[in-house]
Amino acid sequence: MKKYLGILGKLLVLAIFALAIWLLYQKLRSYSLHEIKLSLRQIPAAHLALSFGLMILNYTVLVGYDWLALKAIHKKLGMARVCMVSFVGCVISYNFGALLGGSTVRYRLYSAWGFSALDIVRLVLMLAVTFWVGAMGLAGAIFLFVPLDVPVELGIGASHIRPLGAVLLGLCLVYLMICWRARGRAFHVFGKEFALPTLPIALAQTVVAGLDLVVAASCLYSLLPVDSGVSFLEFLPNYLLAQVTVVLTHVPGGMGVLEVIIMNLTHGIPSQSVFAAILAFRVIYYLLPLMLTAVLLGCYEIYLRRHDTDSFHDASRWFRAWLPTLLAYAVFLAGAVLCLSVVIPLSPRYLFLVKNHIPLWLLEGAHMLTGLVGVLLLALAYALELRKRAAWRMVVGALCVGIVGNLCKGGDWPEALLLLAVLFPLLASRRSFGRIAPVGRGEYPLQWGAAVGLVLGCAILLGVALIGLPSDSGFLLRTSYLANEPRILRTLTAEIVFLLILIGIYARRRAGR
Repeated sequence: MKKYLGILGKLLVLAIFALAIWLLYQKLRSYSLHEIKLSLRQIPAAHLALSFGLMILNYTVLVGYDWLALKAIHKKLGMARVCMVSFVGCVISYNFGALLGGSTVRYRLYSAWGFSALDIVRLVLMLAVTFWVGAMGLAGAIFLFVPLDVPVELGIGASHIRPLGAVLLGLCLVYLMICWRARGRAFHVFGKEFALPTLPIALAQTVVAGLDLVVAASCLYSLLPVDSGVSFLEFLPNYLLAQVTVVLTHVPGGMGVLEVIIMNLTHGIPSQSVFAAILAFRVIYYLLPLMLTAVLLGCYEIYLRRHDTDSFHDASRWFRAWLPTLLAYAVFLAGAVLCLSVVIPLSPRYLFLVKNHIPLWLLEGAHMLTGLVGVLLLALAYALELRKRAAWRMVVGALCVGIVGNLCKGGDWPEALLLLAVLFPLLASRRSFGRIAPVGRGEYPLQWGAAVGLVLGCAILLGVALIGLPSDSGFLLRTSYLANEPRILRTLTAEIVFLLILIGIYARRRAGR
């Protein structure tokens, strides 16, 4: 029964994601890709820099979650390790969520440092308590003391918002009161001992979580148009609701969910401008920290090799415990970016410029090859997490091909830099992938398969939304520099066929096991 409930939960996450993407499509269908790009370009550089600075501040505040959780369960850990587990754990959880097992990084790190399974459960429980207490306290205070123009979409009348705030703030105060009365005493649940934090720690939990949400909301708010007419206090409740929904739905990265809620509740700003701000926010708050983590991993691996002392062996033991997992997530993200980027039409201006420099066959081939590399990276990410040497070699080769393909298909240097940022730590950590085993052998978890299908499904939906469906049978065979639509459709078709071939190879190996 537990197994089927797990499968049902993952299917529910996929259903919620599909619904969010459909609602997002309905919201944006009246806007062109050019309008969204124009909105992105209109974000001032100073606002991008401010958002980046707020992102750094926010990840600094997030260290308080793990630090307070360790205090609550009476465990000690060096501040450097607390900062590392907090940063890496948050980066993975924010980008990939529960569907791909975002909590496994914290489990592996704390296990490598000698924490028992019960200690880790208690710690993760404290992390969740910190978030919810802070969210309830902040939302309750805003609803109770700040006059708000409540969006009609929430279905909550203005007369009900203050009582709701009183209830939320009351729940937060009840938690603080219980912690004050318990004074750190332990209680038992199903034979396991748990202890409530002391009142100072509980108060700190409320402050840290509230500050986290305020700074994160500021990071996104700074990217909205200057003349939006929406104050920060009006925007903050919308962001709180979106983040709570993202946490409850477990959709990886809140993809679609965050966009739909904020776009529907933020009035007075054109939808394409809000969507452009969220895209920039995702790059700054989600993608950049992940790529920075991957690059730092490569640098740290090289440092450990050059300082081959006793401390090297102590450090490498816990460092390599979670390195393959993080790199597997980075490879999966790189594959997703490639699959989604090939459905975006190349600009006519660029195609006109390269017409006399890049042969048409090279442009067409590089475009399709980039999409196929994206599918291959998605499929190999899990084998990479299992430390398989063959998977490492294939991923390194695929990344090299993807870099060249991106530069040939459209001069897409941002995607090429992304692939290079993933390739560098992979090359530096070659020793961590020493398991000699076939790539296609063993179980392939449902959540990874669902995630691959989810990415490819998004690419197909995005492609259909941007280019529409073909109107005649000869559509696929048209080739010219300006023929974006047939080129994209050919690439999508090749991706689907390639994925089916990979599934067939895997099924055949499983049957012959």
